[in-house]
Amino acid sequence: MADSKYSDLPGIAYDQVDVYETTDLPESEQFEIYSEDESDSIEKLHINAREAFSKFRTKTVGDTKVDFSDSISRKSRTGYKFRDYELPGEDEKETPIQKYQRLQCEVKELYEEINALKENAKEENEEVKSAIDIISQVEQLGKEINDLKLEESLGSGLMELLSDPQGARLKQLISQIEVFRNTGISKSETEIKPDITETKEISPSGVLEYKMMYLPEKAKMQEIARIVQLEQRLCCLESVIGTSNENFSVFSRNLKCQGIMDAVQQLSAKAALLDTSQLDAIESRLSALIYRIDTIAQKKSTLTPDSELKQKIEEMYKIVKKTESMSDILPLTINRMTSLSTIHEQAANYSKAMKQFEDLQKQNTQFMDSNKCLLAGVQESFASNLEVIKNNITSLSERVAKLDK
Repeated sequence: MADSKYSDLPGIAYDQVDVYETTDLPESEQFEIYSEDESDSIEKLHINAREAFSKFRTKTVGDTKVDFSDSISRKSRTGYKFRDYELPGEDEKETPIQKYQRLQCEVKELYEEINALKENAKEENEEVKSAIDIISQVEQLGKEINDLKLEESLGSGLMELLSDPQGARLKQLISQIEVFRNTGISKSETEIKPDITETKEISPSGVLEYKMMYLPEKAKMQEIARIVQLEQRLCCLESVIGTSNENFSVFSRNLKCQGIMDAVQQLSAKAALLDTSQLDAIESRLSALIYRIDTIAQKKSTLTPDSELKQKIEEMYKIVKKTESMSDILPLTINRMTSLSTIHEQAANYSKAMKQFEDLQKQNTQFMDSNKCLLAGVQESFASNLEVIKNNITSLSERVAKLDK
């Protein structure tokens, strides 16, 4: 029950459903469409994903000592540490490119640290001398490392092979295939082999070579042979069945089938019945069937013929003969009717509901007519009562006036 303290409050509908108004969507699902301002003063950057990936592919970012908090502590707060070379894993072997990059970065860091020590230790001469000696040695080491010039000495191909061996091998294989397509196959290599063969041989110089043999003529001949075989099979089928739809309809009507595969299966089953091992069983069954037919004919001759029954049987036989051509469509019709049964049920329910609605409408019209009659009677009685009240008031006013005099 509702609380009694809310019983006398105005604006509350107790006989109606409570309605709570909310926004269309929750706040988490609402989003605003931001329009971009097209102005010459705003520069739109266009970044190429491949160039960015190739630029930062060998770079690393360390997050072991990252601290962006604003807490007060003696610990130094640092950001991400990044390097220009990639460190190998625990169980991975360092490649020559990684060693070269690591040495370059370490020599650079050592040179920067010694310069910092040189600036901080200007007061002590001994430390300055030792720092100068170390700087000269570091500069000499850096010159030696830079003089290596791996890219010039090894070449861009070998550098790419050392940095990304899988990608380099893939590009090498693709380039060899392109060269092979452009140049073609020499006559000495066009021997009888499979369509595509991949061989690996080691030349006397120790270079690994890939050779691929492809015979387009043989593949084309095999494809043509398959097409010719299919055409021969189609010609055999057309010679047996025919190309017109009438022959196929007669063929399907005689065998009572809807496809070539069903007809072939039925013909193979009938051909299997002609086997010598099954002819004896068929003859015994036929003799038994003939004996039963003879007994039925004898019993039929003894019975008195009924003209009405015979007429009904003939009519039924004619009806069956007429509907025999529609026997193929009957299963589809039954399936269609079963699938539409739900729709028919809904239509029947709808018609029932409409009938009930019409009955209710008739009852409402009857109630309205009766209410109109009652309202007319009430209006008439109310008018007569008003006249009586009016007369009473006038008489009462006259009496009061007489009493005042």
